[in-house]
Amino acid sequence: MDSVQEQEAKKQKIEQEPSHVEETEIVQEQEAQEEPTTVEYDEEDMKLGTQLIAAVIANDLETCKALAEQDVDLCFSGDDLGRTPLHHAAEHGHMGIIEWLLSEKHPYNLTDKNEVTAGELALKNKHTKVYERLVDEGVRTELLIRALKKAFGDDDDDEASKIANEAYLNQKLHYDDNKLMDENDDAVMMGWELPLMIDHAKVMCPKEGLNVINVGFGLGLIDTELQKYKPKNHYIIEAHPDVYAHMLELGWDKKPGVKILFGRWQDMVPKLDILFDGIFFDTYGEFYDDLRAFHECVPNMLNENGIYTWFNGLGATNQFFQDIYCNVSEIDLREFGLSTEYIDMPVSTWAEQGVWDGVRQKYWVLDNYKLPICKFLEQ
Repeated sequence: MDSVQEQEAKKQKIEQEPSHVEETEIVQEQEAQEEPTTVEYDEEDMKLGTQLIAAVIANDLETCKALAEQDVDLCFSGDDLGRTPLHHAAEHGHMGIIEWLLSEKHPYNLTDKNEVTAGELALKNKHTKVYERLVDEGVRTELLIRALKKAFGDDDDDEASKIANEAYLNQKLHYDDNKLMDENDDAVMMGWELPLMIDHAKVMCPKEGLNVINVGFGLGLIDTELQKYKPKNHYIIEAHPDVYAHMLELGWDKKPGVKILFGRWQDMVPKLDILFDGIFFDTYGEFYDDLRAFHECVPNMLNENGIYTWFNGLGATNQFFQDIYCNVSEIDLREFGLSTEYIDMPVSTWAEQGVWDGVRQKYWVLDNYKLPICKFLEQ
């Protein structure tokens, strides 16, 4: 069974209605992940915790289990770096201890004092199997939490997304030195993304004269590239009034084949009466659930042999979390009848001197970009 099928099997399993015991375990696991990493330990806790770390490093599973019987904190993080047993097991590649810790509900995503996860340590030390196991655990946990929220009718994330999107659409944006910035000096889009947009457009347009759509204009990077392929119909959905006004100033409403739809994609997509050969999605002020909701719309928008792709900024400040969410997204797309292939491409423009000047925080720190190519599954 390949990794995608394994993830699908896990997904099908966790989406079954959980029992009361399972619900309790999931809630406890989620709460454990939300606890702060700084914990005060008494002398006995420090003694047991230090012994546990030593046993983990020595790959001594029996001693680890014996210490667990003495109520040692399995998430002990009392060393100088604040690293947990899972960190140390991952760093040394001790798969057996990792499996045991995960079975004992050790959260997969705890960070040390430097915000480093166990997965990153496994990757750094080239423990590939361990890294893949931790990514799988992350995928399992994220899908599990989603299933639980669905079972309980928890719509807090939906409300948070709605609030964030409204706040974004109501704030003043400004264009500054090849950047589109919000009121908080966070970048909505930046010029360093151009090489990525060139490749996205190339993927969408294997030839000229196609029907294409882009959701989210930003700096107009991908739309400029798409125009080079002389599309028959070039739809652009843009929700922010400042960006829309900027588009009109630049004359985008007069370009060949271009049709601008001013509004939220959630309102515009249901009104479309055309199928597209290429679809691109890149919005701001939305969460993963919004991307997933758009994924679900794609089968009703895409031509039989069309290509769907999107700006893959999932977890783009942490390779471990990006790999988890790329897997989650692949599972979601498969559920909607779409296959996903990620094309690895090196990207260095984000690291050029001065690129982030004036930007409050970086939204990208990775040297590799996973460009998604989605098509209808073969029947």
